[in-house]
Amino acid sequence: MKKFILKCLCTIFPVMVVIYACGFYVNFYLIKVLPKAGDLGQLGYFYIDKSCNTLDIKLLENRTDTYCDTIQGKYEIMTIGDSFSQQGITGYQNYLAMELGERILNYPDPGGREYSPEEISLYLLKNGVFAKLGCKIVIIETVERSFVQRMLDIKNIENLESGNDVLTKGVPEKKKDCLMETFKYIKYYLYKSKRPVKEAQLRTDCFSVSPHNMLYFYKDDLKILSITNDENNEILNKLDYLHNCFLEEGIGLYYIIAPDKYDVYQSYIVNNPYPPKTVVEQLEENGVGQLEWFINPRAKFRKMIDDGVEDIYHIDDTHWTYKASESVGHILAQKIKDHRRE
Repeated sequence: MKKFILKCLCTIFPVMVVIYACGFYVNFYLIKVLPKAGDLGQLGYFYIDKSCNTLDIKLLENRTDTYCDTIQGKYEIMTIGDSFSQQGITGYQNYLAMELGERILNYPDPGGREYSPEEISLYLLKNGVFAKLGCKIVIIETVERSFVQRMLDIKNIENLESGNDVLTKGVPEKKKDCLMETFKYIKYYLYKSKRPVKEAQLRTDCFSVSPHNMLYFYKDDLKILSITNDENNEILNKLDYLHNCFLEEGIGLYYIIAPDKYDVYQSYIVNNPYPPKTVVEQLEENGVGQLEWFINPRAKFRKMIDDGVEDIYHIDDTHWTYKASESVGHILAQKIKDHRRE
């Protein structure tokens, strides 16, 4: 019996030491530095020191205002989108505002709530919010990984609940469980396939901090890799419907698809172990590429990478940097200037 107990102790004790050591590392170091990491670092429990990167903020003034029920004044341009539209001073709206010389109004991120940016836009259109604010142009942005499902599931405006409290209520913040955080770290360390963050080596240095040629991206970038012909046609019909709704009210619409990080960098991956993503190619073949008001900056981003521009996206984040924002802002500015000259 004593030998059995000793064997159990010899087996359990090292395991407990490892768990306690991991717990100490996670809860007394990693949890403290992770808030400085991008969303991928926080999801995948890894930290990259970005203090030596080249991402100095180029603009000192934020010309983007946030929409609320009591907002006053007139805005010719309003933007509605997910987290790619909530980057403040480094956001594409700010570069657009600086180039046009005016202030722009942005709707808060609807993430975690019931409605998509497309549905909220239709709600605001029907309820006369754009007209009240004097908006002549509305810009909708949606991330590529959510684009297909959002367009296929878009509800008719009649099905949306009314009331600004539905659209603007906050999302409660969850408290961290120290024990669960420790076991998550151990699981991700032992089984990389379980991590929500994928990684791949790039054939060129794309980031200004180490590891310069390592791509980290979100697993959901691989969720929808292609679409059927029926889905393709339905998406095109939904886009036309969205555009026509705004045209009928005398408002110009621009629609931005924020490319997934994997989609932008997939052609630079060495011996790519992941399947190709072809949604954008399929849409363009079906005519989306001919729509002047539909903007997909992926080709521009790849041209920048080919020209040696680093940090188009943050190394440890799903989001683009100010370099991409500036590019998107410029594309929009040129289109809006042409629209205003007509």
